[in-house]
Amino acid sequence: MAYPFNGADTEGRSESAVAGVAFRLGAAHFWSSGRLRMTKLITTLSIIALATISCSCSVTQVQTLPLPSPNPTSFSFPLPLAEIHTKALEAFSIEHQIDQPIFGRSDLATPLEDTLSAECATNAVFGQAAFRDPANAQDIYLHTFHMPFVLSSVYRGKDGGLPFIATFHLHLAASGSNTVVTITASDTEIVTRTKFGFGPCGPGQGYVYESVKPTTVEEYSILRYVGSYIGVTNMPEVIKPKL
Repeated sequence: MAYPFNGADTEGRSESAVAGVAFRLGAAHFWSSGRLRMTKLITTLSIIALATISCSCSVTQVQTLPLPSPNPTSFSFPLPLAEIHTKALEAFSIEHQIDQPIFGRSDLATPLEDTLSAECATNAVFGQAAFRDPANAQDIYLHTFHMPFVLSSVYRGKDGGLPFIATFHLHLAASGSNTVVTITASDTEIVTRTKFGFGPCGPGQGYVYESVKPTTVEEYSILRYVGSYIGVTNMPEVIKPKL
């Protein structure tokens, strides 16, 4: 009776040995594959690091051109405040801006935002701080989600005007039967170059910004846009640098 028992035990030991060899071979394959994956990862990261250096554009030397004189940043419109507020929001509607962009249409070589987003006291998100003052209840806030919307005529690089970014606060104040609109530019920046990096959508080229002073060119261009919409014809042309 002992023989069958011994035979069964020998068979069990053989199966265990085979299983052990298979385990060691699997483990060796696992670690070999792991090293291969790690090598590929290191290689990939090295390529990305190289791309980060090689794909970064050189810093643009910024040239600031002077204006012959500053543009107006306020204008008295011949309409009551409530009507100016309504018509200005109509002018800044997406539909009207698509049809008649404030700063013209961008080309494929330099993609820019063709429309500015308008906020007022009832829907303010980006400009809500401006509306905390009750005196600003009829004001308008313009922004482009921090995207450039025009090539600056004042700030220029080696290839011409640099992409310009700003937000604008239009303050409306009654003056008899007229309305004085005063516009203030904030968060003014230019794009000086692009640089490879990682953003919410993954790797790619991103903007490098530089803070600059407001120019009055963009402010007055917006005032003229409102004036054109309501039919004002006596607003002077925008003053720009002489090239």
